Amino acid sequence: MGKHEKKAYLKQIKPRYKKGSKAEKQRILDEFCAVCGYHRKYAIRALNRRQSTQRSRQSGRKPTYDRDTIIEPLKCIWLATDQMCSKKLAAAMPLWLPSTIARLNPWKRPLSSSCCN
Repeated sequence: MGKHEKKAYLKQIKPRYKKGSKAEKQRILDEFCAVCGYHRKYAIRALNRRQSTQRSRQSGRKPTYDRDTIIEPLKCIWLATDQMCSKKLAAAMPLWLPSTIARLNPWKRPLSSSCCN
């Protein structure tokens, strides 16, 4: 029995287990353990577990910078330095950033992806 079949079986017998008396729960638990091959304690926890809800939003703090405005100059510098590793690129950033920003955005116009060439 595969993982998906076990989940479907658990979903099917869970309401029956919740409504059943103590004797019925024992029978359902024995059957569930025999069919799925789970240990009894795991089966009890699986049958009593609440339905998990998916989080729709990402955890953690909100980004400080706008990704679209940061990526283009960073990508241009990274390509100009022959795809340098992140440690060396962080050290080279103060040298490259002023000239790259001046070249990419001389009149405060919107950045375009064609200026990395």
